[in-house]
Order: sequence, then C-alpha cells, then structure tokens
Amino acid sequence: MTEPPDLSPSSALPRFHQVRLILRERLKSGQYERGLPLPGERQLAEEFGVARVTIRSALARLEEEGLVVRLRGKGTLPAAQDELPAHLRLRGGLLDNIVNMGRRTRVTVLEHRLLPAPSHVAQALQLPAGSPVLKVVRVRKFKGQPIAYTEVFLPPDLATAVEKPTLQDVPMLVALEQSGVQVVSAEQTLGAALADLHVAAALRVAPGVPLLRVARVAVDAAGRPVQFLTGLYHPERYEYHMQLSRVGDATKVWIENDRPPEAAG
Repeated sequence: MTEPPDLSPSSALPRFHQVRLILRERLKSGQYERGLPLPGERQLAEEFGVARVTIRSALARLEEEGLVVRLRGKGTLPAAQDELPAHLRLRGGLLDNIVNMGRRTRVTVLEHRLLPAPSHVAQALQLPAGSPVLKVVRVRKFKGQPIAYTEVFLPPDLATAVEKPTLQDVPMLVALEQSGVQVVSAEQTLGAALADLHVAAALRVAPGVPLLRVARVAVDAAGRPVQFLTGLYHPERYEYHMQLSRVGDATKVWIENDRPPEAAG
C-alpha cells in the first residue's frame, strides 16, 4: 500500500516540489508498475490534499527529468529504464561510454584560454609549476537541463586539438583521438563539494547545495597525463553506480565490475 504523503506546511520548498520528490521516490523504488499509468491528477490531488495545478506542475518536472512519459489519452506512465538519461549513470570506468555520453548531451563552453598551471593542476599533469596549460570550462546539458559543470586542463600542445568551436559538437576525448592522442586509461576519484555562486548559477541550484565532485586524470598510450578534469554534477540529475565483485578467497578484495559507463566527459 502506498505510504500516505507527508507534506510539510512549514517547509521552504513549494508544495509542487514536495509532491515531486515523493512521486520521484515512488517511481525510483518501483511502487508504480512499468507499463501502467500513475493515478490521475484528480486522484493524486485528493491524496496529497493539493490543487490539481500543483500535481500538474510536479508531473511536468518529472517529465523534464525523464522519469515519466505523459501520453494523450493514456495518462502518465513511468518511463522505461532506458528512457531515464537525465539521471546519468556512470557504471565502472570505461572511457568508451564517457564518449558516448558526450555525444548524447550538449555543452556550452564558458571559458577557453591558456594560463599558468595552478599547483594542483601541474601536479596532476606532471608539469613544472607555472607551466602554461589550456583551461576549458563547460556546462553540459541534456534536453536543456544542466547536469554538469566541468573544468578541464590540458597540456598546451593539445590546445589546437580542442579548439572552442570543435568542443561545441565533438566530445573532448574524440577530439583528442582525432588529433592522434590515444587515451587508454584514467584515474578517477569521487567526493563532494558545495556549489559556489558561479557554479550554482550554471547548474540552476541554490548556493551551498552539495554536489557530486569527480576528479579524473586521463593518460595516453605513452603514460603521459593528457587531461585533468574536475566535474561538479547536479544532485538530482546525475548518479554514480558501480557493481562490485569479490576477488580472491583470502584477501576479500572488492573491485569494480567493468560494465559500460555513461558519463559526461
């Protein structure tokens, strides 16, 4: 049986947003069966004790996220799993599918310039401190909704491979490959960060909202670091999933399963 909704009248969140969050959790947990419509607007309005326009607004946001499909004459249906690209899932660490996700999304290049490498960038790219590097700042979107804010640094000799007009249409790793750079591996770390004013505006979130932070160093076939990326990801439009497998009876080590990833690159 569906849990009764708990809307807080004192919450700073608008009521349609509270409804959206509850419906979103129901959809993700499988409470609403695939292929069958959700309860109608009138029924949901009665259940939540709100106006139908509030339900309509909540469903419209869920549709923007790709969680539901609204069909004339059929109502609102849960979207199939492969229709949920707004929650971009990174499964494992394979670079091929980072490229695939780059092709499925659109970027706006906010910054593209050479500058002296900050100390942490020089360390990541194994360059002398203060060496010139190319800095590229991008916002990645899916269906007009921002999902990621990324800062990327590259050695200066690769600047011509990733010129600003190229990056509007071609994933960066593809552009590097087309210039003869063969990226074969990457080391990636995950963490958290708070959205500053600039990032918050780009991702359309409130300042101070926790974001998923991904730092990645890509390496070419010669072992040279060719890309240092720091990405900040929208908390409601990006998820990181991995499947772990135990290796060895004695050590009980868990490793990531090499299932194809889908991520912004």
